[in-house]
Parts: sequence; structure tokens; C-alpha cells
Amino acid sequence: MRALPFALLTIALAGCQTYDFEPVSPLAIAQTTQTKSVAAKNKKPDLMMLIDTSGSMAAPLNPADPNCRVGGNVCQSPGCPANCPTRISDLKRSMGTFLMGNPSVARVGMTVFPVDALCGSSNKIIVELSQSNDVDTELAKTSDDVNKAIQNLAVQGGTPTGDSLRFLANYSPLANPDREDFVLLLTDGLPNCNQAQVGVANTCACTDSRSPCSYTPPSSSTTYSLCLDKDGSVAAVGDLRKKNIKTIVVGFGADTAVGAGPDTLNAMAEAGGFARACPMQTDAECGSNNTCDKASKLCVRKFYQASNAAELAKALQDIIDIVKGVDLCTYTLDAVPDDPAFLAVIYNGQSLAQSDSTWKYAAGKVTFQGQYCDQIKTATQDNKVQLEFRIVNTL
Repeated sequence: MRALPFALLTIALAGCQTYDFEPVSPLAIAQTTQTKSVAAKNKKPDLMMLIDTSGSMAAPLNPADPNCRVGGNVCQSPGCPANCPTRISDLKRSMGTFLMGNPSVARVGMTVFPVDALCGSSNKIIVELSQSNDVDTELAKTSDDVNKAIQNLAVQGGTPTGDSLRFLANYSPLANPDREDFVLLLTDGLPNCNQAQVGVANTCACTDSRSPCSYTPPSSSTTYSLCLDKDGSVAAVGDLRKKNIKTIVVGFGADTAVGAGPDTLNAMAEAGGFARACPMQTDAECGSNNTCDKASKLCVRKFYQASNAAELAKALQDIIDIVKGVDLCTYTLDAVPDDPAFLAVIYNGQSLAQSDSTWKYAAGKVTFQGQYCDQIKTATQDNKVQLEFRIVNTL
């Protein structure tokens, strides 16, 4: 596919504030105000990869594959024959193709979880996020470093997703005000480890028969929960989003498509600001075995799901195409107005009425038109565009 030039935004997000019973017209019970200071940037995004290397990644992709049988039984992870495709072997193959095929589209870096045979969350960066000033040869070198690290990955332990995301929330090179910042989460299962620290609430829902749903490894003072850590992981994704870091959720393997998998990963994808969308209201936009919710213009399965190397490669390519094609003139609102008539758009201090030459609203997004879009595209650090979106909830 021909690489497309792309421009990205520097966005200082002041946040979403709610002022109860503030007098507005029409009469309202609350008004939500969202402000942005925008300067267009021809800079490539930061893409930090967070890769699940839990023990289940050694499981066979297809249990019915005769190559995945040992003594007449399906092989268990680890211990599958070399000719049995496993989740980790297919991930290595797909990531190699992806990184070598897109060596300079982003400033990449990588870390993994867990870091031990139990529930140790990410606590170090395997490949530091590239700090290149968008020099293609430098970007390609980092992509090659990431690929080599991925090809040498081993698997072990549980799935401390939430704690690992929280580690990246404090990784300063990722919070770059001059670029779009992304965490690419690749996981084959549900978050099931939540480190119980003093003064930190344990948000896990117990799913293990052992009591009291936690364990302390020998010679350790750390206690881990045996649970589904949905709430904690969604909160961790939300904390990243507050720092303008979006999380792209990719579920790899059968476990992410059944049971609590879809609901958990959907919630994480939505909180991460990168839910799969279908703006044209077609099922085709949502990929295979997925449908479009025409009312919300979001896919029913909001995360990217892949069951083999080919599907993972397709998901990764779809993701990078979206990352490269950020629309400078379209903004997703933090809240959805009860009625579009109660949405006010303030542009450099001037209230703009909705029209074909100013802005349009659809599916929770505002898209600027004509000269206003042109001004956003040519904004600079010294000549920023100030935007404000006011959403009124009526009685």
C-alpha cells in the first residue's frame, strides 16, 4: 500500500468539566465544556507496544491441528511441538511482517508483561521509544530492534494488564505534547492479576476457587489476586487517556472472543479512545465476524480481534492506516449532546453557527469545514487555534 503523508495534532486538553445548574439558554441541569489548543504538526506518532507474554501465549492456535497433539492429546502450553502454530509463534510472525513492512511510520518502542513466572507487571522498557526527529533510517533501526526483541520473547506467568498499563502511564517519553501518542496492547487473554498494594484498592472480581482469591509467592511480600481485573484495567486505560495517550486494544486468540472477553476488551477499547468505528454505517468497516451499530456508528466489537497470523497482520495494517490518516479537522467530543441544537462551538473566541461552511456534527464528532479547517491545518505553536465545545443537557 502506498504510504500516505500524514499530519498530526498537538492537543493540550484542558479536560471535561461539569458545572451543575449553571444558567444557560436553554434552561439546563448541566453544561459540559471541552477546550483544546491546537497546532498542526507534520510529525509522526509515538507507538509504544505492550505485548502479553503470559503462559497461555504458548497454547496452540488451533487445538484440532494434528501437529498440536502429544500422545493423542492436545498439547499444553508450554510444550507444543515446533510444527504446531501457537499464539506466540504467530504473533512473532505477524509482528515481523508488520514492522518490516512499516519501518518508519511511527516512533516505536516495546515492553512486555509479565516480567516473571507469576504476576509481575511491566517494570522496564525492552526497547526505548524512538526519539528520532522523524529520520526514516533512525525509525527503521528502532523498528528492527523491536522486531528482534519480539522474535526472542519467551512466555510465562499471568496477565497483569492493568498494572502494566499504569507503568506506561508514568513513562515520560510517551507523553509527548508535540505528537499523537499511542499504546498498542496485544493480549491473548483477560487481565487476571492485580497487585494488592497498601493503600491501593483491589478492583478484581474473584474468579478463582481458591480462598481468599489471592496468593503470596514463597519468599515474597507481594500479594496477587486471582481474579478478573476488568475495572482496574479499564481505569488504567482511562488514566492514559487523560494524558492524551490513546490505547489500541488487540485481542489475539480464541479466549478474547468468548465469555467475559468481548465485554472486558470492549470497555478497554472505548476508554482508550480508539474504539472501532463505522462512520459509513456498514458492517464491512468493522471487519470479519463483526457488525456496525448504526445508531452509534461504532462496531459491536470495539477492539481488534484476531485468531491467527493473517488476521493479526490485517488488524495491524488497519490500525496503522488509521494512525497515519488522522483527520486534522475532526474532533471527538467527551460527551454526546441530547440534541445537536444544544451544542455550541467556539472558535478562537467566536461562536460559530453550524453550516456547510463552518462545522458539522455527526456521531459524537465535530468536523470543521472550509476556511476554518484550512486555518487548523496551518496553525503553528505561535499561532494556535483555540477551540471550545459546550454541551448542554436540557431538562
